[in-house]
Amino acid sequence: MSVRIIFHIDINSFFASAHIAKDPSLKGEAVVVCHHVKGNVITSASYEARYHGIETAMILSEARKLYPAVKPVFVDFELYTELSEKFYDLISTYSTEIEQASVDEVYVDLTDKIKEYAQPLDLATEIQKRMLDELSLPVNIGIAPNKFLAKMASDMNKPLGITVLRKREVQSKLWPLPIEEMFGIGRKTVPRLHEIDVFTIGDLVKQPFEKVKAVLANRAQYFVDLANGIGSNDIDTNTTAKSIGQSQTFTKAIHEIEEVKSEILHDIETLSRRARQDFVKGKTIQFSIGFENKETSARSRTLDYYINDTKEIFERVMLLFGEFENQDYGGVTFISTTLTNLKDIREIEEQLDLFKADIQNDEALKLEDLEVLRRYPKMEMKLHAYKANVKD
Repeated sequence: MSVRIIFHIDINSFFASAHIAKDPSLKGEAVVVCHHVKGNVITSASYEARYHGIETAMILSEARKLYPAVKPVFVDFELYTELSEKFYDLISTYSTEIEQASVDEVYVDLTDKIKEYAQPLDLATEIQKRMLDELSLPVNIGIAPNKFLAKMASDMNKPLGITVLRKREVQSKLWPLPIEEMFGIGRKTVPRLHEIDVFTIGDLVKQPFEKVKAVLANRAQYFVDLANGIGSNDIDTNTTAKSIGQSQTFTKAIHEIEEVKSEILHDIETLSRRARQDFVKGKTIQFSIGFENKETSARSRTLDYYINDTKEIFERVMLLFGEFENQDYGGVTFISTTLTNLKDIREIEEQLDLFKADIQNDEALKLEDLEVLRRYPKMEMKLHAYKANVKD
């Protein structure tokens, strides 16, 4: 089997970089992206800001203590969506085998395309230069025979790095990295791995498998294989995900309810935008929350129709969140919202067409049926015709 050439391309500090691309006067400044809420929680920081110790989830007032000249800007989801689409379009000029991992990163199979270049790194250099020249966005590029190694390689030399990670280099380049830097290993798992003396990625291979399995359970072999450089090179071009989720972990607990709600809204705005980009809607909403006293709770609600609207998802999550408001768990340290039970919007509309064909001549059409139809703007003109057929 021939070796595949997989690129992982990741925009550096995307939200902050997007604002710098829009306003070049911010270039070289310590830019932080915040919300219009009490305390102004930072959601993204440029590398210049990080140099001064400023991190995501930090309060703006604390960032100003570290570096008074910090430059705050406020979230602009339309800007992020526009640049994300342009990013994807630019990469698609090189290959149709693209997997969009998130709004600011893609995997792309360039096995055939790279043969057109005299030197293997020439293609990566060209992509990086085009991203800067055409979109003013800095990217990191990892090159490897599978997606995991490409992802790990792209994280190795930020910002504006290009890194090749071959299987024969796994022991020298990958194994020395701290286990917390391994893609897929969560923060809660790291302390448990430390307890069995797994401090680096290499330790995952060196420790007895039974010890590793005691921590990672049925995913133990999967992670051991990854640590050995064995991973998938299949590019999933199907953009319909099984679920879409957004989450945040706060390094400092949030005690103000309105600030928590604002952070939830921020996540839902991103989640909703991703759902619209993927042309999907969901029926089930899941909400999870973590507290200062280490307690965590989750709630879910399944609807009888599909949604992806920010306002409607937020309203449903607030009903779930309301179950926790009067409980004394301390400050909030973690929030997560997930939209599941997804279906392609076009499939939903096809089903609505069939549904309406069945009820077109039914004088007993219920008002709630009309309400369901009215949720789909493309169907609005036909809906008026159906309303005319409904008797009072």
